[in-house]
Amino acid sequence: MSKRVTDILVEILQAAGERTCYGIVGDTLNRIAHVIDRSEIDWVHMWHEEAGAFAAQGEALLTGRLAACAGSCNPGSLHFINGLHEANRNRAPVILIATQVSRQDIGFESIQEIDFNDVFKGCSIFCGMIVTPDIGVTQIAPALA
Repeated sequence: MSKRVTDILVEILQAAGERTCYGIVGDTLNRIAHVIDRSEIDWVHMWHEEAGAFAAQGEALLTGRLAACAGSCNPGSLHFINGLHEANRNRAPVILIATQVSRQDIGFESIQEIDFNDVFKGCSIFCGMIVTPDIGVTQIAPALA
């Protein structure tokens, strides 16, 4: 069986030294959460997405290592914005895994769809969408190097 985007993403995060991911399991994040659960990355369940972003920033600032946070599609991932702006301002190495609606629903103004590039461009160095495993390898891995 070929690898899925979630497998590639978690492999790249582990290779980059990721040890912890803060977030809320559910909805479009379930597949990623299952792969993280089988990996060496510890999942820390948060009460709110914003707290997850601030926790990731705190870990990144204390350790100097990459820290991750993750959330489901809109409105879940929008709640990360305050913590990500703070992490960006403090130059804390934080990555957000923000899931999207199903690929076949993108571009049809689905109620949960959001343009993450537009939303997060002010608080990120890199923002991209992975829809196939090869995109994960060619775009995300170099950005984490």
